[in-house]
Amino acid sequence: FPASNINRKLYIVDARPRANALANGAKGGGSESSSNYPKSEVLFLGIQNIHTMRDSLSRLRDYVDAHGSISSNGSSSAVSLVGDRRNRGSTWGGGSLNSMTQFSSMLGEWLNHIQNILVGASWIAAQIAQESASVLVHCSDGWDRTTQLIALACLLLDPYYRTFDGFQALVEKDWLAFGHPFAERLGIPTVSENGGSQYELLRQPSVGNLTSSPSRGSLGTPGSSSNTSVQSQTSNNSSPILLQWLDCIAQLLRLYPAAFQFSSKFLVDFMDCVLSCRFGNFLCNSEREREQSGVTSSCHCMWTYLADLRASGGSFHEHINPFYDRERYWLPLVPPAAALAPTLWPQFYLRWTCPPESQGGGLESHGHSMRKKYEASVKSKEMAESRSRDIKMKMESMLTDLQRERRASSSALAMAQRARRENVAIKRAIQTIGCTVNFSTNENQVDKSEEMSYSFRREADTVSQQDDNADLSVSISAIEDSLVSETPSNQVCETLCPFRSREGCRWPHAACAQLGSQFVGLKANFDAFDRLSVKDCYFPKE
Repeated sequence: FPASNINRKLYIVDARPRANALANGAKGGGSESSSNYPKSEVLFLGIQNIHTMRDSLSRLRDYVDAHGSISSNGSSSAVSLVGDRRNRGSTWGGGSLNSMTQFSSMLGEWLNHIQNILVGASWIAAQIAQESASVLVHCSDGWDRTTQLIALACLLLDPYYRTFDGFQALVEKDWLAFGHPFAERLGIPTVSENGGSQYELLRQPSVGNLTSSPSRGSLGTPGSSSNTSVQSQTSNNSSPILLQWLDCIAQLLRLYPAAFQFSSKFLVDFMDCVLSCRFGNFLCNSEREREQSGVTSSCHCMWTYLADLRASGGSFHEHINPFYDRERYWLPLVPPAAALAPTLWPQFYLRWTCPPESQGGGLESHGHSMRKKYEASVKSKEMAESRSRDIKMKMESMLTDLQRERRASSSALAMAQRARRENVAIKRAIQTIGCTVNFSTNENQVDKSEEMSYSFRREADTVSQQDDNADLSVSISAIEDSLVSETPSNQVCETLCPFRSREGCRWPHAACAQLGSQFVGLKANFDAFDRLSVKDCYFPKE
């Protein structure tokens, strides 16, 4: 963020209450004085120490576990409504006004701590975003309240940290690299030195049944152990610092549901992974201890596990926020103080004791359900469009085939018409030379002309052997003498036949043998001469 001027103010933020800072002064600690730093201002946020936070969450946990609809041991409701036969109504089973007042007090105490952290982080982000000021944040040690405030301020200022990759970078930068003592604060495996440079992991159990009630394990309260010194150390230093930070993020997620890429379920599973001790990312108290114990090479990585979970579910996975809108929330988030009134985080605190109420109205689950339906409708639409494209391609192919068939049909019709015209022309040409032509589709029958006195026919058997189908038989016959004079082919006959005289044809009892032998099936049929009976009377005597 650009600086407004070179004389910008320096804010020194002390996360502790003022009284605690003064008490630490008697021990050689204390706090800064604005008189020693020109153009600076010292502020106290009043966030309590780790012991107060541990006791507050412990009381809240005990009440929720005792008065939830299902307790940690699986017994029935202490807060459920039970029937009263005498009053024929419902009474608040297991609860009373005093217990409800006590619960309000416990809840208010825990939520006050959450609100103090939220207000402090929002104020820091506002000074940086609006005034371009420099802010120095510290507490007693610098790895508990300081880490909470700085990490929350980064979430508010930079939208990158509100993504999965940014969240991982933020945790590794402000929690792991800055040396937050996870083993002490959460009561999980730690590293102890047993002479020289030998290190080993000692697993510290927490109070209660961690498997039956993970919410109890989230407190980090230790249980009985043979090693009393380790037990005392873990009991004195355990505190829900990381849980408070995640609770604050859940409150911001409730205020800005579209500003975070991850969902509230992701925060719950993240905390469960830390408490499960299945991964080496949050073991030990510092990066030095993790390197010396070989955690990186001997334990699995939690980030890889969470990434694989998201990859297995795709865009529908419950860790992904369905309302995330990066384009809308690319600027810093500066919530007003009035909007920072927190509520109980039901997805984490009530998931075992009050399962129906732990969904918090089911907004995220409803969003995931609507998103799944939308994605299903999109896939159905894509499948329908694909089928439509296939049908269209088939129709185009069929249309192409139809057009090709039409062209072939038109070509065949044109050829048939051309053949018909040729046949007509041939018929007319044959008729001009004094012959008649009869076309038939019967291979065994050839029409005969009743007007002929004698006809010469083609051999139908020869043609039928060449084609199994019905052939087009052609019969060409000579015309009688009486018809020759009446036809245009008379002159042709006179020129062709040497036996023609003025008195008429010299073939009185038969048709013209010469004409019949020359025009049979459009070719000369010399076999006709073999079948002719030639008589001497046909020829004149010399």
